[in-house]
Amino acid sequence: MIKHIAIVWANPYNKNLGVAALAYSSLALLNDVMRERGIKGTLTFVGAYKSGKDRLVINGVEIEFDNIYGLDYLNWKSWVKSILSFKKYKVHKLLKFNYVFDIAEGDSFSDIYGDRRFFRILNSKRLFTFLKVKQVLLPQTIGPFSDPRRERSAISAMKKVNMVLSRDKKSYDYTAGFLPADMISELIDVAFYLPFERTVFPGNKIHVGINVSGLLWNGGYTGNNQFQLKTDYERAIRDILDYFTAREDIKVHIISHVIPEDSPKEDDYAVAEKLQEQYNNVVLSPRFKTPIEAKSYISGMDFFTGGRMHACIAAFSSGVPVVPMAYSRKFNGLFTDTLKYPWVADCVNEDISVVLDKLIRGFEHRVELREMIGLSEKEVIQPRLNELKGVLGNLLVS
Repeated sequence: MIKHIAIVWANPYNKNLGVAALAYSSLALLNDVMRERGIKGTLTFVGAYKSGKDRLVINGVEIEFDNIYGLDYLNWKSWVKSILSFKKYKVHKLLKFNYVFDIAEGDSFSDIYGDRRFFRILNSKRLFTFLKVKQVLLPQTIGPFSDPRRERSAISAMKKVNMVLSRDKKSYDYTAGFLPADMISELIDVAFYLPFERTVFPGNKIHVGINVSGLLWNGGYTGNNQFQLKTDYERAIRDILDYFTAREDIKVHIISHVIPEDSPKEDDYAVAEKLQEQYNNVVLSPRFKTPIEAKSYISGMDFFTGGRMHACIAAFSSGVPVVPMAYSRKFNGLFTDTLKYPWVADCVNEDISVVLDKLIRGFEHRVELREMIGLSEKEVIQPRLNELKGVLGNLLVS
């Protein structure tokens, strides 16, 4: 029997390479599980930027898949749009799925990004519950929810799916407050499964990678410190650049991980270009086309810091000493609680002096950080990735 599988709210074409990394990794994971278990099936992204069949080569394996544009499936405007553009949106294909694996762009099952995104992520769950499809939330951050009504809606939706998998302890503990133990599990971000080819830079310098988040630089989508950072982010970035560029033995790379040319508030690259004009001795990384290209470049660093969580995951999972600059609890939940890695600069709760001190001390102790990452790889990451493959395999044969 051929099993039809949907990967929901993961987009391999997204210029936010963190979201693309989730898509690549979910696709590779499910394809590997199907091959190892002898399962025949089709894979479809729901929520992609394209429609129709495509293929990717990941870790030397060519994987075929289909794409369906994503909509807010309980919004009447979306249904009018889908009827008027039936061939484009292909909502009839939603009826064929046997399994739905929903990853919610990693951290978007929350109301911190606003109502529009929240309801788009929520309403697909409601639709597939109505269609009686087996539904699993792949490892992701659950919450936070600032609005009690939104939280109640999210909890109600989660109670009706088959499994809720968290990528961090904070999310797991949150779901344990209202879901039975047999339908929840704390695993790991799927992006740790993303392959890479290590880049080797000249050995005459210490290579320091700095990911500057365009979203944080611009004050969030609202432009007025949306994430309520205690740290002055722009000043912190300039102070970091001042510190590292002043040293003759260091080569600084400004590395962008979100590069949407049509969304200036989010664009890391636009900010990086401005900074390169002011710090003309820094290297500007390429405008990466895929998350594998980005991870491969980051893997060549001797030290890394950034405000994009998946840029930091790319560093961590390639063995690069990293001090993430956290803007939400998703960082602390993953790095501090799940990975047992205390080197996180908390821009929400710590002032600029504390953040800068952590970054400088992290750089100075980078050998120690590398050893901690190696231990986490052995004791946490690989066992949990293996457990995740087991969970997915058991679900697909059920």
